[in-house]
Amino acid sequence: MSIFKEDGHWNHLKFEDAIAKMQELSLLQFSHFDENEITISLHSMVSEWLRIRLDKSSQPTFLAAAIFHLEYHLLSIGNSDHKTRLEGQAHLDTIWRGVERFNLRDDFLDPCITFGNFYRDQGRHKDAESMYKRALAGYEKVWGREHPSTLVAVNNLGNLYTDQGRHKDAEMMYNRALAGKENAWGPEHTSTLNTVNNLGLLYANQGRHQDAEMMYNRALAGYEKALAPDHTSTLDIANNLGLLYAAQGRHKDAEMMYNRALAGFEKTLGPEHASTLNAVNNLGDLYKSQGRLKDAAMMYNREMAGKEIT
Repeated sequence: MSIFKEDGHWNHLKFEDAIAKMQELSLLQFSHFDENEITISLHSMVSEWLRIRLDKSSQPTFLAAAIFHLEYHLLSIGNSDHKTRLEGQAHLDTIWRGVERFNLRDDFLDPCITFGNFYRDQGRHKDAESMYKRALAGYEKVWGREHPSTLVAVNNLGNLYTDQGRHKDAEMMYNRALAGKENAWGPEHTSTLNTVNNLGLLYANQGRHQDAEMMYNRALAGYEKALAPDHTSTLDIANNLGLLYAAQGRHKDAEMMYNRALAGFEKTLGPEHASTLNAVNNLGDLYKSQGRLKDAAMMYNREMAGKEIT
């Protein structure tokens, strides 16, 4: 992009003129645009032609620039519309073929995590696992087994295996991440507690209620101390405990946790926030299971009204 600079400053007119000429020659295509942005991409045939024509020694340099631009782009689009995410996926698929061809896999560990997260969100679990494992192997080699970046990759693999129902693999990854985080940061660090909560969720999904409760209570106490009783992370754990108690038929305990979560979310996020309305819905489900239909209807009506406003 340096060719569009003059005296070290960006020249937007020069850029627009080049874009217009390249569009006339059908070298570029406009995917979509609105008042705030224009999305420009190379046609796949043009892109392939450029790869063939480029000097082999310069291709890794351009590929590296493309990888870091794409990493920033994927982080910036977040949960955007389906079309935008599909475009990002197409770019990622194309770029990674170049990484394989030039054997640059160990040079882009942080982007591997970003790309793995993106593939996971897209439901492409095999590709996500490949990215996470490459990042993990690279971090272990460069930083060691207990470096924070290494443990992030381990935890992400645990999340992926949980998505796939691979409970044994997920538990192994979470326990490794937990041991590493406890050693690196201590048992009450928020990152440690995040993995504790992940283990609680995993145990709850397996019906291991006693193990899940132990993890949730540890996470709850830790977040109350490290953050605050009304912090959203603390309230999420309270809600998780409510779900666990409800699954066990411990209605009184479940109601207490749901009401705590609801009061906290109302105070922190407002009465119509999605987290608040989720707590309302959970209370409605609990009352319904107890035959308290009037109370359940009141909760469901409140949830509906809140969603209509938002």
